Amino acid sequence: MKKYWFFGLFVFIFMLTHTPQGLFSQTSPTQASPDRSSSYWSRFKFELTTAVSYHKSLLDSSYFHQYSPPFLSGAYESLADQTIKIRGRDGWGFNAGLAFFPVTNFGVQFLVDYAKPKISGGNKEYDVWLNYALSFDASPPYPNIFEYTYGWPDTGGQLTEVCLSLNGAFRLPVSKRLAFNLSGGLTYFHIDGEGTGIAYSYYWWEDGWFKGRTFNIKTKIGTIDKLGLNLGAEFNWVLWGNMCFVLDARYFACPSSTLPMKIIDEGLVTPPPPPFEGITFDEVKETMNLQKLTVNPSFYRLNLGFKYLF
Repeated sequence: MKKYWFFGLFVFIFMLTHTPQGLFSQTSPTQASPDRSSSYWSRFKFELTTAVSYHKSLLDSSYFHQYSPPFLSGAYESLADQTIKIRGRDGWGFNAGLAFFPVTNFGVQFLVDYAKPKISGGNKEYDVWLNYALSFDASPPYPNIFEYTYGWPDTGGQLTEVCLSLNGAFRLPVSKRLAFNLSGGLTYFHIDGEGTGIAYSYYWWEDGWFKGRTFNIKTKIGTIDKLGLNLGAEFNWVLWGNMCFVLDARYFACPSSTLPMKIIDEGLVTPPPPPFEGITFDEVKETMNLQKLTVNPSFYRLNLGFKYLF
């Protein structure tokens, strides 16, 4: 049902715009008029807004990971693969805005949006196949085979979203207490993120036993710095003096980007036991050979906050 909340908001605004102005006016119904409303709002050239924001991310992607897990005790051939799901979750942020109206109905608006929505996604199983020998001078096919399917945890992590918008704005006074704003324009998107979900394994032979270790690797998603668009509608209700309650629904659109992923070196890959040498961070990066991920940075945003008119 969440996808219908914009429709519900539209119905709410529609009903308000068709409510008799006398219900909202600071004067009696016989005194209120469009001219008086416009005259009241024309006194205010600037609007300063602060609000909390509910964000609905449109990120919905997947990544197919395939590599060759190392075997430390002899010659080998190996293959491992999995499919990672990466979806943006709903989250909260905050927003600030400044608008200037040189005339009653038309102006310019500057917005700053910030949010850190989480990412998740149900991942498929992690499959490993290893054909190995217990000496380094053996020739394939090797005499031993290891096959295993790991149940794998969901993707975890977060995005960091910073958006700067410069808009044209249209203000429609309805009464001395009520006005609607429509605005839209260019948005500069700065978005990056990090998360877990990609597997890495290595194996060895020790005291007659086949052993291995498997890790849930943390990765950094490349940064998006790109221009896009935004479009939104705003409901303003004067509570007292120059202070308004603000409800703002807005869509931020930005083209999808194909970004590199990099392993974050946080010591997650523990070294094998002696006499084996430790596996370096550069060796892990080279073995995993991560490819690029497609990211859709677009999102919907609903603001709830206050506006000061001056």
